[in-house]
Amino acid sequence: MTCRMASSPIGNGSKGTAYEDDFFMFLSCGARDGLPKSRVRVDFSSEKYGRKVEPSSEPNIARFWEDHKRNNPRLFNGSKFRMQSVDMLERDGDGNNLVTFCIGLTDYRDFMGTNMSRDAAYLMQKGRQSCGDPHAYLSQPVGVGSMIITSDDQVVMMRRSSWVSEGPGQLDRPGGHAEPKEVAKRCGTDEFTNDAVLDELFESVINEIRDEINIPESFLSEPRLLGVNGNHKSGGRPSVEFIVRCSLTAEEVQARYQAGGQPEADESTGLVMFTLQDMLRMDFLQPAVWRDLTPVARANVVMIRQGL
Repeated sequence: MTCRMASSPIGNGSKGTAYEDDFFMFLSCGARDGLPKSRVRVDFSSEKYGRKVEPSSEPNIARFWEDHKRNNPRLFNGSKFRMQSVDMLERDGDGNNLVTFCIGLTDYRDFMGTNMSRDAAYLMQKGRQSCGDPHAYLSQPVGVGSMIITSDDQVVMMRRSSWVSEGPGQLDRPGGHAEPKEVAKRCGTDEFTNDAVLDELFESVINEIRDEINIPESFLSEPRLLGVNGNHKSGGRPSVEFIVRCSLTAEEVQARYQAGGQPEADESTGLVMFTLQDMLRMDFLQPAVWRDLTPVARANVVMIRQGL
């Protein structure tokens, strides 16, 4: 199988489709309730799927990183998974489409020094010219996020804190990163298996919901994959989006959040609830609120609408 990073606007609700000026789709599964983990595969290789080096820009990465740390002392470097590509070309024995991720490694410093740097546009142009891939020289860390739907059909959104690097002050769904360090614990070695990386993709989004909103795993359904979007504001950085059902009501979720004690409580300042039906029509009902959502949150909504 040949894995390709979709980057041009093609099709409708398929790979590489552009929707708004700040986000696009690498892949939309076209299923309102998403795809189960059993229909997702990972091909992991730190050698095959790492970031390509553009020599003239490498010295700038360290300089950008130091500048960012001075402006935001909370920043710290850490290993992240890198998405080389995602595709839906294979089928299982029952004829169902399978999603395959090609994943390598990167780190947060490289993300800030490539995707989030003033060199991002140059690196994308260089990648397109030299490699046929605008993201070849970019870090492309794998973000994860999920729309949470409560038992009374409310969608849970967070107001992001002003200090965070992406989307400060905006409304967002819970999210973060799949973590290589968690896979290393699971495997007991730095030799990662494909299944272990797949497990982390799905488990990490549950961990983010727990750590950001204070909802224990016992109240959450298994995540189901909606697709992968790219954020133009961060050099096309990919985010793997899920949908998760919660057995608590919106009032119960709000109470748990306000009780505090969650490890990442400082990343948000409050929760905002919308009915699912209103959220799916928010761009028509309340355009100002729609634009107040982060690009990845709006992309999540679009993915669900495509499956209706």
